[in-house]
Amino acid sequence: MAEKAVAAAPGSSAPTGRAPLGASEVGMIVLLGLIWGSAFVVIRLGLISGASPLAFGFGRFAGAAIVMGALALLARERAPDRRTLLLSALVGGAFFIGGYAALLYLGEAVLSGGFSSVLVGTLPLWSSLFGFGILPTERLGRSGTLGLGVGFVGLTVLFLPDLLAGASGSLRAELLVIGAAVVGAGSSVLLRRWLSGPTGQWGLTTEFAAAAVMLGLLAVAVPGQAALPFTPVVLLSLAYLVVLPSIVGYTIYFRLLHRVGPARANLVAYVNPLGGLGIGALLLAESVSGFEVAGFLLIVSGLFLVQRDRS
Repeated sequence: MAEKAVAAAPGSSAPTGRAPLGASEVGMIVLLGLIWGSAFVVIRLGLISGASPLAFGFGRFAGAAIVMGALALLARERAPDRRTLLLSALVGGAFFIGGYAALLYLGEAVLSGGFSSVLVGTLPLWSSLFGFGILPTERLGRSGTLGLGVGFVGLTVLFLPDLLAGASGSLRAELLVIGAAVVGAGSSVLLRRWLSGPTGQWGLTTEFAAAAVMLGLLAVAVPGQAALPFTPVVLLSLAYLVVLPSIVGYTIYFRLLHRVGPARANLVAYVNPLGGLGIGALLLAESVSGFEVAGFLLIVSGLFLVQRDRS
């Protein structure tokens, strides 16, 4: 979950004022975008180093659950009520994190990290579309409707090269990653509808643990998905994903929510793909095509129009 473009925090009561963003808030947004964008590249690194997608996801979220739970104990944080924990486990853990991660990691077994980050950048567009039908307070004006159209045109542009070439393997992988964005968006909207307040560290611990259980069971059940070699590269990739995108990333994100509200905290969605593309090119020498650039610009333009509509 940590690398996705978050649509909104469930039950957030953060401020929504119009005061300009300060230098520290802008710096936090940029840093968070780079951290979450880098996660796509590090996932790809772990997969090409021998880890199978589902087992790799299990290792990441099992580690994140242990670390987050330890932090909650040290902070002596009070656990949410049983209903909140159950929703966190089923919707937040099994779907928002586990379902998203399963599809993303399977797709990234074929696709580059940078390209995957651009595809997942459509998550806020899907969230706006689902929210319009599920959340009573969600409305789409002309700007928002145009933004969705522009963003999905950008998505079509990203698919064009493989559609024209008839590359079925790449198309299946792209559909898996888009499926991850759709699952993440849909479950985030349901969390916003059903949860009335923030879940805190115990809620995140529950979500990480439920996702780890789900991914672990799938890794055992699906042939060829249980490989998790303890090589230096795989272990370092897991450690990075646990500490930075999962723990540090969400600490920064919730601090931003408290300071500037969900609408402006989610400006990180503009930075995620840039981080993924740039770090992918630097770390793994991933190429960036003209179709990727055009698709990215259209998706970002769509996000801007949707964001302006919400503002």
